[in-house]
Amino acid sequence: MSGPELTRFVIAFLSFLIMLTGLAGTVLPALPGPELMWLGALAYGVFAGFGKWGPWLFALITLLTIASEVATFALGQAGAARQGASCLSIIVSAALGLVGMFVIPVLGALLGAMLGVFAVEYYRRRDWKEAWRATTGMLWGYGLSLGAQFVVGLAVMGVWGIWVWAG
Repeated sequence: MSGPELTRFVIAFLSFLIMLTGLAGTVLPALPGPELMWLGALAYGVFAGFGKWGPWLFALITLLTIASEVATFALGQAGAARQGASCLSIIVSAALGLVGMFVIPVLGALLGAMLGVFAVEYYRRRDWKEAWRATTGMLWGYGLSLGAQFVVGLAVMGVWGIWVWAG
C-alpha cells in the first residue's frame, strides 16, 4: 500500500471502529448509538473525502439516523398508549425521561420515562396494577425500539460500506 492508500485505509478502519461502537450503543444504554455512527460516517467523509457518491450516501445515513431516533421515541410511547396510557402520561414520560438523562447518566432517561408513565397513570386510575400495565407497555415499546435501532444501525453500516467501497 502506498501512502495515500494507507491513509485512507487507516481512516476507514478508525471510522469502522467508531461505527461498531455506535452499533453496540444501539442496544447498550451506556454508549451513544446512532449519533456516534453518524459521526463516524461524517469523520470518514471529512478526512477521506466524500468523493462522487459520498454526499448522497451521507445524506441517506443522516435520514436513517433521524428515522432511528424517531422510532425510539415513537415505539416507546406507542407501547404505553397501547396499554392504556393517557396522552398526559406520555407527555410527562417524555419530560421526565429528558430530565432523567441529565440527572442519572446511562439509565436516567429510561427510569424517568417509566416514572412518568407510572406516576400519572397511578394518579389517574388509583390502581397500581393498571399503572404498571401502562409502564410495561412503554418498556415493550422501548425494547422494540432497541431492535429497530440495531437494524437501522446495520443499514447505516451497509450504506457506509458501499461508500467506502465506491471510493
